[in-house]
Amino acid sequence: MKFALVTGGSQGIGRAMARECLRHGLSVAIVALPNEHLDAAREELSQLGEVRTLGLNLIAPTAAQQIDDWLTEQDIELHYLINNAGFGRGGRFEDVDFSEYAIMMPLNTQVGVALTYQLLPRLKKNKGGILNVSSMEATLPLPYKAVYTGTKGFIYNFSLAIREEFRYHDISVSILCPGPVLTNEDGLKRLEAKGRQAKLIVKMPEEVAVPAIKGMLKGKAVIIPGWLPKTLVRVGHYLPRSWRLKLLERTFREYRDNPS
Repeated sequence: MKFALVTGGSQGIGRAMARECLRHGLSVAIVALPNEHLDAAREELSQLGEVRTLGLNLIAPTAAQQIDDWLTEQDIELHYLINNAGFGRGGRFEDVDFSEYAIMMPLNTQVGVALTYQLLPRLKKNKGGILNVSSMEATLPLPYKAVYTGTKGFIYNFSLAIREEFRYHDISVSILCPGPVLTNEDGLKRLEAKGRQAKLIVKMPEEVAVPAIKGMLKGKAVIIPGWLPKTLVRVGHYLPRSWRLKLLERTFREYRDNPS
């Protein structure tokens, strides 16, 4: 039985990717905070296939070892690691409480690195694959989202680098770089307020999950769901940096006075 481990798989993109893995015939191990979202995900997804769940704070110092031990206890044969857990925040740099940055930085970066390191022997054995969730913003440093885009830039570069290393282990490494994804009611309200233009780029979790898992299984390097995010990333590469940053500052200026 082939398992995919999904961190942060109790809601949002993670839950949608867990669902998509099951549809592709994989079993799923979800690691997320122990709360009602994890319970609901287990109840829903178990109707589609084999699902195991572990409630755990991923930024705990011993989290990677605890997950490794749990996989052994559960007799789980790990073939795919999906490092999805993370979150973002927009606003003027100094207006976001530092306690949020103190969680965001390790959760968005260190957790994925630690799990990749800890679980690499299992992936080597099964010649599996890794899917790391970054963002289209990884290559577009955004004013008012400086720390978030910094963490996603780290994941992007880390993933490309280990992809070349892990070729010698027959392990594929893919990077998911979605644009904005709608995951809650507050996001829906903001989307409706912005109108038609915003709806062209914002996607639902399921719209991201389908190409993400398909790309992971094919060993694709960089996965950018949607034609508009792909276009924006490509165009961004050709604009002079000074122009690009001024344009991004204007585009995301709403975060200056309306943190999100």
